[in-house]
Amino acid sequence: MGSRHHVTVRTLIHTPATRARLDHAMAHAAPHLRPIVEAVRDHDVDMMFVSQAAGSFRTAAGRKQPVIFLIGDDFDEAKGPEGFHLSSIRRAIRSSQCFAVVSSAPQADAYAAMAIAAAGTRRNTLIVETRPEQEIPWLALIQKLAPRRFIWLATVEGGHA
Repeated sequence: MGSRHHVTVRTLIHTPATRARLDHAMAHAAPHLRPIVEAVRDHDVDMMFVSQAAGSFRTAAGRKQPVIFLIGDDFDEAKGPEGFHLSSIRRAIRSSQCFAVVSSAPQADAYAAMAIAAAGTRRNTLIVETRPEQEIPWLALIQKLAPRRFIWLATVEGGHA
């Protein structure tokens, strides 16, 4: 395990993060994100945050570390899969072993499960942060492209899925 880890933000910056930088992130991250930062820092896992309209994205060529994809579809409005570069989203879904679709307040257990799965299986995981009105489009796309794979649905009472 090396001392540099890769964190991609908005798919525009792919930068190694030092252990000191990740320690700082651990101390200041929202509680639900701490397991992801820990996986990056301690278990040789990469993380890629993809925001709406970020354009095309893919993992860095030649990297063999698993990636936790964090898809941010919960800003001013949720746009569903259509709000993202679909070829890139499809590629990320197909490459992932398990998924969390979060349309409620963040549930720390869902984020921890995806971090543990990436670290333990050495396979990609994908977390979609969205709103209840986009649960079904995200679930449908994941089920179509990755049938029979685990999906953790974190929804509000009376959610759509």
